[in-house]
Amino acid sequence: MGLNSNRGFALLAVFWISLLLGILALNYATTARLNAEAARNRRLGAERDYLLQSAVAKGYHEYLKYRANRALLAKKDEVEELSGAPLKLWYPRYEPWECELEGVKVKIKIAAEAGKFRLDQLKIDRWRKLVTACGVVDEEARDGIVDSILDWTDKDSLHRLNGAESDYYEEQGLDYSCKNGKIDVVNELLLIKGITYDIYAGAEGRPGLVDLLSPYGEARRLDINSCAPQAMALVDDLPPEAIAAVVSYRAAQPILRLAELRELIAPEAFSLLSQYFTVINSDYVTISAAEAGAGTGSGWYRQVFALNKKK
Repeated sequence: MGLNSNRGFALLAVFWISLLLGILALNYATTARLNAEAARNRRLGAERDYLLQSAVAKGYHEYLKYRANRALLAKKDEVEELSGAPLKLWYPRYEPWECELEGVKVKIKIAAEAGKFRLDQLKIDRWRKLVTACGVVDEEARDGIVDSILDWTDKDSLHRLNGAESDYYEEQGLDYSCKNGKIDVVNELLLIKGITYDIYAGAEGRPGLVDLLSPYGEARRLDINSCAPQAMALVDDLPPEAIAAVVSYRAAQPILRLAELRELIAPEAFSLLSQYFTVINSDYVTISAAEAGAGTGSGWYRQVFALNKKK
């Protein structure tokens, strides 16, 4: 009996030790697999970052080439006839250019900041329209965002009806308070109550605040080449077919003078358009890049460049 009991104990001990070793081996294998997956994701993330940075660098090169040769656009047909090749200049426009880098299809957007509204000169009605254009259709949510923006920028500590002052941000456990001053950079909007990343960056089929606003933007009339179609849609009574005609035209060639659009759209629509839009050669340009399959607001890498005016 004693011998059998000892054998049973030994078998039980071997079983538990084997089970423990199996668990440790499984845990090690799982940890190794997760670490390998994390390393792979970091490598892919770094490769993607370098790809998009290269795409932005290419966009900047193409933009400099455009600035150096944009006078040729006025004689495009003549230049192409003499050279026997198409004049390929990546001019600023809201719609992106597409190319392939390192075997990956990317889209590169070159848009003048003059195609955006100036951040520090917006009235409450314009803020409401802009927030709505960025996907906030619920009136209460829209008013909450707009009031919070106005509370952020005014110099007092008085709450608007749906706004937020410093006490709100403190209650949320955030390490900042209400600024009570003008917004200096567009991504500062992400600090404000109610503004989500989708509202800021945009989503499929609609722009984000970053596409419509800039500290280097225009207070009165926007650049017709670089403005988002939704910016044109903010003009009351401007028909959708007029906006579609402008977008189609600038996708094929830059609008060098607003008068070029006279024959494309009805006189009433042209009169409205000319009140709010013009052609501006801005010294500030945002170059953005994303993989070709990325949506409107996802995956974009952006960089603002400043250049001195050229005569």
